[in-house]
Amino acid sequence: MAKPPGQAQTTHTLQRRLFEAPDFDAFLQDNAAWMTTPRLCYYLAGLCREKGRTAGEVIRLAGLDRTYGYQLFNGTRKPSRDKLIQICFGLELSVVEAQALLKMGEKSPLYPKILRDAAIMRCLHDEKTLLQVQELLDRLGLTLLDGGERHEG
Repeated sequence: MAKPPGQAQTTHTLQRRLFEAPDFDAFLQDNAAWMTTPRLCYYLAGLCREKGRTAGEVIRLAGLDRTYGYQLFNGTRKPSRDKLIQICFGLELSVVEAQALLKMGEKSPLYPKILRDAAIMRCLHDEKTLLQVQELLDRLGLTLLDGGERHEG
C-alpha cells in the first residue's frame, strides 16, 4: 500500500490495525509503507543542518575517532548506544532530541532510574560538554561514555 499524500498514521492507529488484522502478513501488506524508518545517517545529516554544524564538527565535539565518525555519518557503521550519546553532546541536543536520536538508532532510551543515565540526562539538560559529562561519570565511579575505565583519584 502506498502512502496517501498528506496523510500520516499515528502509532496508536498502527497498533490498533496490528491487532485488528487477521494475521501479521495481512497487517504488513496493508501498512508496510507507514512503518519505514529513515536511515540513521540521513537523520544525523538533518540534525547537523538543523543545528548548523558539519559532520566534522560533531565528530570532534563528540570525541569520536575521525574515520569511525565519518563511517557513522555515511551509514557504513552502526553506532553503539554510548557513541550515539556522544553524538548527542556533539550536536548539543536536548534530552528530548537525544531520546529521539537513540530511538532512530534503535537503542534504548535514557532512563532516569539508572544512575549513569540520570547523570547523562542532567548533563544534556544543563547543556554540558562531553568532557563535563565524562568528569561527572568519573566522579561517580561510573563507566565513561567512550567505554574507558574511570580514573582512580
